[in-house]
Amino acid sequence: MAHVSPEVALAISRQKARYARYADTKQWDKFDKEIGLPTAQYVYCGTDGQPVALGTKKCVFESPGACAAWFGNFFSYLETLHNIGLGDFEQIAPDQVKAVFGFEDQLFSKHLGSWAGLRGGGFYYETWKLVDGEWYIQDLRMERTYQQATFLFKVGLIGASLLGLI
Repeated sequence: MAHVSPEVALAISRQKARYARYADTKQWDKFDKEIGLPTAQYVYCGTDGQPVALGTKKCVFESPGACAAWFGNFFSYLETLHNIGLGDFEQIAPDQVKAVFGFEDQLFSKHLGSWAGLRGGGFYYETWKLVDGEWYIQDLRMERTYQQATFLFKVGLIGASLLGLI
């Protein structure tokens, strides 16, 4: 395993912090353009290792833009917080790094607060690519190790799906 320099670890960690902040502050244009390569694939999995299905959508996205568009709509009804842990990095090529980040997230209804919420955590498994001096996500796979959702959150997902909101 080839370790990365502190500068590379810091640059990728900064980008990962922006990934979470842009999602939580609903800056979807920046999430789309500044974090991942245009061809980056994003896959979000549940505790069973399978892509999460929210409504009729499996959370597999072929680009940051597709991911930002879908989650931009989904998160518009929610207050969110994503906490990202320190990364574990492995240099696999001069311009590529594998990274694993632990995370915890919280999603709560804007109107019902903790009555309709989801809390969880797990790990992001990612490949980062250096392009023109900047690091970008090349591929991302989130795997939850735990998740707790309130009954009202689950009912809200069903209702939003039936209404075509997600």
